Amino acid sequence: MEKQRLFKMTDIEKNMLVRALSDKQKRVGADRCSEVRALVEKTEQAPKNRLYMNEIEYQWVEIALNDLRNAYLAAGRSSGGIDKVMLKLFRSHYKRVPAR
Repeated sequence: MEKQRLFKMTDIEKNMLVRALSDKQKRVGADRCSEVRALVEKTEQAPKNRLYMNEIEYQWVEIALNDLRNAYLAAGRSSGGIDKVMLKLFRSHYKRVPAR
């Protein structure tokens, strides 16, 4: 059993997260691209919209959402929805799950 963060998400939050990770995938180098692509697929296929993340995946999600937020702010758009998702992500708790 290992500790992983559990992020319970709605369909809208899931779509926002996939969008942020897809944008991040386009900007990272070829060596990191496979990690982000795997995380995008894991997010899309999350059972019951529950995403379990280890610390590295959590950091990728955090950075991707922050980059999306910065892009929205630079374009003069509202980032309220992204802020709510980020706060929900930051408050996510650890759960013990079987090693995968």
